[in-house]
Amino acid sequence: MKGTGKKFIIVMLIGLLLLGIGQAVWAEKWEPYQFKGNEYFEFKILLEEDEETKESIYILDIKESSEKSASGEEVYEVSYTTKGTLTKDELGPETAFGLMGSYGISLNMLVINPAYGFFFSQMDLKVGEKMNFFGAGIIKVLGKEKIAGREGFVCQLFQADEEEKMIAEWVIDPDLALPLRSKIFEDNELQGQIELVKYMQY
Repeated sequence: MKGTGKKFIIVMLIGLLLLGIGQAVWAEKWEPYQFKGNEYFEFKILLEEDEETKESIYILDIKESSEKSASGEEVYEVSYTTKGTLTKDELGPETAFGLMGSYGISLNMLVINPAYGFFFSQMDLKVGEKMNFFGAGIIKVLGKEKIAGREGFVCQLFQADEEEKMIAEWVIDPDLALPLRSKIFEDNELQGQIELVKYMQY
């Protein structure tokens, strides 16, 4: 019986070691905006303004063209579409240059602040991971969620000096250049979000 007990303990220790190695191997990193080309992204945007929720659609379409650059590289045709509704009083100069200008927030900041994008390139994406980035904020990987048929890691960013105060949340699929969903908060209240509703490759 003693020999059986020792064998069981040895098997358990080996299992735990392999589990730890497996988690290290399968941990993933993510760097935003690393597009593959020949991709279609469609997002739904929700913004809170004066106790009203404004909804719009943002489409990013990247297609390889038949042309080549002078050095022989592939050339891509990239188109951007924003669709939404505005009242007559809201029509103005910003309307002519993209709907987001009318909403008072830049699209890139809603998707992911460039500084936070750097954080992700330095950390492993695995459930349970937590990192403090030089006093700028604390990122926790809380779990996984499926959006638009794809699975991503749920990552929340908190203030470094007030860990209960959330700044942003992202759902990240390491295989895509953009988050599946991004949320931004102010005083723990949701200010806006952008969520993938369709993704495809040509």
